Amino acid sequence: MMKNLTVTIVALMATMSVFAHKKDPEYLKARRNGGELRIIVSAADDDGNAVSNASVNVLMGMNFREKAYFINGVTDAMGQFVIEGTTTGNEIEIEVTKDGYYKAAKKLCLIKMGHEYEVRDGKWQPWGMVLELPMRKVVKPIELFAFHDGIEVPATNTWIGFDMKKKDWVASGRGGEIPDFEVKVKWDGRPMATLEFAQMDIRFVRKGTGFYFADKTSGSAFTGVYKADTNNIFQTEFTCSATRNNGVFSDSGVPKGKLMVVRSRCKVDDKGNILEANYSTIRTLFIEGGRNGKALAILNYRFNPTPNDTNLEPK
Repeated sequence: MMKNLTVTIVALMATMSVFAHKKDPEYLKARRNGGELRIIVSAADDDGNAVSNASVNVLMGMNFREKAYFINGVTDAMGQFVIEGTTTGNEIEIEVTKDGYYKAAKKLCLIKMGHEYEVRDGKWQPWGMVLELPMRKVVKPIELFAFHDGIEVPATNTWIGFDMKKKDWVASGRGGEIPDFEVKVKWDGRPMATLEFAQMDIRFVRKGTGFYFADKTSGSAFTGVYKADTNNIFQTEFTCSATRNNGVFSDSGVPKGKLMVVRSRCKVDDKGNILEANYSTIRTLFIEGGRNGKALAILNYRFNPTPNDTNLEPK
């Protein structure tokens, strides 16, 4: 009972905060005519080193798109650039570019969650907020096999291999030849609009194969990993699902902010040492309700077809 009461009080306080902002004269004036904004952009590489002389392009949002304007400049020796201007809190787009680096970008909307921001003395708060943007170096991008689509699962309640190179299932009448992993789907037979349950189990059965989760780099045009870490601990099983309970839909797949680094097609010696393997990254993997009487697997991955090449940086 006490827990429910606490949650209710917190919700009421948040609601009151939102209404307070909607009635606050400072906030309303900034929303109508614009308030001053100061943001310090801080650009650094993966090692935390400042990236100087990077071009900064900022679109300052106003109430109407045609009233927006640009601010341009370059980062200093500390990798910083100070954005100062007037905005009504609408979408603010910041891009940082430099030869030899992937573009970094961030979009801000100060009114998206109005209770998180306030205006004091005509200035959006927090005044002088620091916005860190990742400037990732272009190292050695290569051609990788890419797939980003939904694909019908040929059958349910049985294990079926998926060939990442051929982009198809290893099953009768399909184009796959070598299974990089296997899936087994359970599904209630309903289309997505009325689906109540679907589950897809994923497994890696060949010795040495498996996956581990790695962090994405938010804010960079290249969010993935440069290379597979062969010393990591590779897991062999994973499950994703989609359910609807009392009208509330939820699903699970690759965790938010993560990607799967996959090792497959392994050849091992008598002692279990890996002699050959292929590496790939899976960004999206989940199951949906069916169409044409079949469940739909959603996949987004990059596959390196060269054995023992751990490079996963795509062109």
